[in-house]
Amino acid sequence: MKHTVGKTLTAGAANTLFTVPNGFKAEVTLLFISNATGNNKLVSAYWQHAHDASHQIKIIDNYLLAATEFIKFDGSSIIMQSGDSIVITTEAGSSMSGIATFNLYKEAATYAFDGE
Repeated sequence: MKHTVGKTLTAGAANTLFTVPNGFKAEVTLLFISNATGNNKLVSAYWQHAHDASHQIKIIDNYLLAATEFIKFDGSSIIMQSGDSIVITTEAGSSMSGIATFNLYKEAATYAFDGE
């Protein structure tokens, strides 16, 4: 099942864009973040692993997004396990939105590799 999730992000806070439901995997094919603020603002995004809360894989790290511009990751995919999340943090005073497109499918969880 293909899905697209979009949210207006709370400024200055960690925003969970989506979490993969139990018993499913997700193949993420698009991550899109837009800055509707009239000023340049910082944004970060990471992939949060469910099996280890301290394991946050940076996708974007304090990227300076120009006023009224966007950043887009596509052309590749990330396979996420049940309970994994995409989290976006924006700078205080910003007005940003985040969108993720993914294919959700039912499948047994995969082994967590050492160091993952």
